[in-house]
Amino acid sequence: MKNNTEKVDFEYLPNFNQEEMESLLKAYEQYLKQNNLVRIPGFFMLGTIGVFRMLQDSMPRNQLITIVMVVITVLLIWLFVIGYKLIKQRRMIKNQLETIADVQNYPFKEVKKEFNTLVKSVYKGPKI
Repeated sequence: MKNNTEKVDFEYLPNFNQEEMESLLKAYEQYLKQNNLVRIPGFFMLGTIGVFRMLQDSMPRNQLITIVMVVITVLLIWLFVIGYKLIKQRRMIKNQLETIADVQNYPFKEVKKEFNTLVKSVYKGPKI
């Protein structure tokens, strides 16, 4: 079992140009920020359902259902836009990593595995 404070040795990543790695890590940080935005529509949906339950007796049911449906539709559209941006950002990072690996003649799968290990240990975020 590995200790969390134990250093992980990378075979390919240390050979990358520093500017290239910084660019990749900045793009990953942006991806991580956008990834956290996915949770916001879910919280708003829960809030909308809660407000619907509270106002259930004070407003006409048809009017309340219409308002709730509009809000949920807007939140779903927002969720799809964020999801599209996440997929696009992830693909860009993956393509950039693949390009760097190809230039250095490194196996992409191994480079990707090392990059995922790096971002997991540093950012505690999802893999690409």
